[in-house]
Amino acid sequence: MGISIIVVLVIIILALLALFFKKFTNVNITRSNKRNPLPYKVQLPHNITLTTWGAVFIKSAFGSSDFFPASFMLEAQGKVICIDPLLIDDPRSADYILITHAHPDHFSLSDIEKLATKDTIIICPKQVDNRLSAYQTKVVKPGDLLNLGKIKCEAIAAYSLGFPSHPKWNHNVGYILTINGERIYHAGDTDLIPELKNIKDITIAMVPIDGDNLTMKTEEAANLINTIKPKIAIPMHYEIEKNSAEKFMQLIDKDISVEIIVK
Repeated sequence: MGISIIVVLVIIILALLALFFKKFTNVNITRSNKRNPLPYKVQLPHNITLTTWGAVFIKSAFGSSDFFPASFMLEAQGKVICIDPLLIDDPRSADYILITHAHPDHFSLSDIEKLATKDTIIICPKQVDNRLSAYQTKVVKPGDLLNLGKIKCEAIAAYSLGFPSHPKWNHNVGYILTINGERIYHAGDTDLIPELKNIKDITIAMVPIDGDNLTMKTEEAANLINTIKPKIAIPMHYEIEKNSAEKFMQLIDKDISVEIIVK
């Protein structure tokens, strides 16, 4: 009897998870009218440029919102590196495309088609690689290290605690790129998990905020930044109307610079 109840509970939980992921992946993403008229650029030492295009409009079964996604482009060492490209307005091809996980606001096949050439290498978790048979890929899991020419790339754990919107077993990742000693951290979608507190010597950190059941809450993201102490912090992956970025800035230690892309 006890085993039967456990089996039924497992089936119910799996059904609820399947319904959640079906709703989450059935989304429509378009340009927001709050989108930056020009790309927003952050200039880092050693001629490293970080670019983002700002807001998108997301409509799903959960509602709709103007949203600042996790989409960025790095130019360094003569290379173009795109991280979770989404509605990018740039004619150049990418040398490397880094994907953190398979959710549609991070994994956009249409953007990959625009950016990728026969020489582009896409770095991604196994769950994403299954949908990229037409491209050159390198599969990573948390803890993996790659050399992208003179640029070092480390895959960092990224997962949810509690309700598993980003389950640990999917081996989703964030990335740390090391370029001429500057360390650039893109967290992907993650909660404040124990693995992140070991990160150090970061020049710029891009972290999700205002996460509800999806990522770190704003206070948790600020806690992470105040722990790892990058020189610059950029909040990302938030609904613009909630003013979470301003709240995040107020919680950050004064010796850390905060760049808010969209208010």
